[in-house]
Amino acid sequence: MKFFNKKISTSFEAAKQNIQNKFDSERIQMVEISKLKFDKDFKELFAQEPEKVERIAQDMKKHGFDKSQPIIATKDGSILDGNSRFIAANQVGIKYLPVVYKNFVDKNEALKYELHLQLDRRNLSDAEVFAMFKKLEGMKQNAKAEGKSTEDFTDAKIAEQLKKSERSVQKIRELSKKADKQTLDKVASGELSINKALSEVKKAEHPITIKSNANSSINKSEFIKGIKFALNEIANGKNAEEILAAL
Repeated sequence: MKFFNKKISTSFEAAKQNIQNKFDSERIQMVEISKLKFDKDFKELFAQEPEKVERIAQDMKKHGFDKSQPIIATKDGSILDGNSRFIAANQVGIKYLPVVYKNFVDKNEALKYELHLQLDRRNLSDAEVFAMFKKLEGMKQNAKAEGKSTEDFTDAKIAEQLKKSERSVQKIRELSKKADKQTLDKVASGELSINKALSEVKKAEHPITIKSNANSSINKSEFIKGIKFALNEIANGKNAEEILAAL
């Protein structure tokens, strides 16, 4: 009985410690700004708009950093969520920021978390959708290279993550395969929509050509003469077949 009670007590303590560890890792901590850093993969997933950063900076000058909107970072200080807030805080000279640290199995899991956060709070432009598709495709290739399952990267799963239809994802995939670099760059910059770019690619694949014969030019006087002849024949009671036979 003592052994049984001891085992229960040990299990309870372990569970309690796990809960405490999770709480400690996810509670808001005030962290020196120099301890945080950008990660290219996370930062480039969504653009930091200068106008937005400026608005945040002006608000921080008046009210300070809003602790209800902490920076989300990985254990090594790489910023997952809050790049714009981080830039604004740097601009106005804030030294300590509220941070929640998150634990992830690997970078792919961290990227999925960031995607989930961002998709829940914004309507994506075509350029952002395209960037996210490329990022997910990169994650798929990484998973393949590491011998991991890619079942989370089917068109249906990607569509679910992007909150788009599966057909939309198939269009993006087709565009990625068929378009040249210049076209893809225009989509990435927002200059071309995905549908417009794909339409241009398809037109280039199946151009409409009008064949012309250099020897088929029509002489105006001969044309008029032919019309007069036809009208005269009609006036004489001839039908179309008879007129054509006479030509």
